[in-house]
Amino acid sequence: MFLLLAGSTEMARALIVDEFLGSHDDWRHLALEDIQDQDMDEMTEDMDDDDVFGFQIAFMTMVACECAKEARMSGHRIIITCPESEMLEGVYHEIDEPIISVYLGTEEEADGFDHVINSSEKSMVEVCTFLNEIIQATPA
Repeated sequence: MFLLLAGSTEMARALIVDEFLGSHDDWRHLALEDIQDQDMDEMTEDMDDDDVFGFQIAFMTMVACECAKEARMSGHRIIITCPESEMLEGVYHEIDEPIISVYLGTEEEADGFDHVINSSEKSMVEVCTFLNEIIQATPA
């Protein structure tokens, strides 16, 4: 199973994933925030070349998804956190299995997501409880 979290802030996603993983030893985390941070550092020297930046993000997303698929083949379930909507297409393109998507924010912002959790109105524990309900209702 692949579970994708997007929306909210990087800090909120990280706290939610830490709480979630604390209760799920069979899950692994693919943090696409790490790709974004690395690429931004590398590109600060040459910010006028948007095509190269886009290619680097796409390539790094592809590599990260390959690692996630290997972990999946080893029997783990994967939670993916995604900081930018532009990265979503690459994730869906690279992973052939169904991905359950969860948006942390409001319904108005969550175009195309399977589930929406207004994380500004819910505690971290409540968000994790909802994620548990989602994964229990979905076959592994």
